[in-house]
Amino acid sequence: MHDAPTSLARTIDRYVGSLEGAGYSPHTLKAYATRLNDFLRWVVADSGGDPDDPGDVARPAALQSAETVQAYLASLRRRRIGRRVGVSTTTLNHAYAVLSGFHRWMERTLRLEPNPMRDVLKPRGETSVDDEFKSLTAAQLEQLLDTARNGWPRGSGPADLRTTNRKLEDWLLVAFMGLAGLRVSEVCGIDRDDIVGDTVHVLGKGRKRRAVPLPPELLDVLAEYSPPREGRHLFGRPTEPGRRLAPYAVEQRIPRLARRAGIMELRVTPHVLRHTFGSLMLAADPNALIPTRDLMGHESVETTNKYAHTREEARRLALISMHELRRGT
Repeated sequence: MHDAPTSLARTIDRYVGSLEGAGYSPHTLKAYATRLNDFLRWVVADSGGDPDDPGDVARPAALQSAETVQAYLASLRRRRIGRRVGVSTTTLNHAYAVLSGFHRWMERTLRLEPNPMRDVLKPRGETSVDDEFKSLTAAQLEQLLDTARNGWPRGSGPADLRTTNRKLEDWLLVAFMGLAGLRVSEVCGIDRDDIVGDTVHVLGKGRKRRAVPLPPELLDVLAEYSPPREGRHLFGRPTEPGRRLAPYAVEQRIPRLARRAGIMELRVTPHVLRHTFGSLMLAADPNALIPTRDLMGHESVETTNKYAHTREEARRLALISMHELRRGT
């Protein structure tokens, strides 16, 4: 390997900067930087250093060692995340893809030789569609919305001290993902003037804008909700309303809210809420594949088609929908 920049941290900064120059979205840039810096901290800790103070890690062996990269990926399988052990297959594949892109860039730009990723095994053990596209039932979604709006019963956790407006905000966060199919980054990126009539205009993946119609009940709650006075954003941070609510804060808030609602069968995340929207759309109308794709902002209809998995609840809802249509109800 030829002389490289003095530290892996600076190399990561250069790489992320090159992606920004290539027009990658802020959400993608943040995801890449987060993964690569997690890799950096792991490299430092694995070599006996302080992961919170990587300093100038000059040309670490990991850049030339497929074994070290493979060990990092293996560590993700063992990492404890709340009550769960191991990241999802999607996260593992994303980590592999990010590291592959990073090393290809170093091979091309910094003349990294040899590229260790050529000898790193791609993660295996794909999960089933049901595991990867977990979703709530219609009843569970209503239960979550009710808890967000009206509070949780005594004995299910600490007393509900949320203000009325915070309850409205929590309901809207759940509804934008569960009733309108938005991504968490799209929800946090909504400005007040993005809502025109009964439609919200969002900036999705690839910086593509799309218009998503909103259900009447969501519009009703929006009319009651008071957004931050400072800034243009619809949702602000609890302690700093003038700053836009961050996706990671929503990712922490939703699982807590679901536990308060008594939903213990699965860990409810923003992804689960979005999956719920897709699943319920196709359960109600299996022919709505193209409209569902457009509403969710999928690049390919094949992605949307994964929501048409044959879970018992999906089959039951489709059957009910068919009988209601037959009876004209």
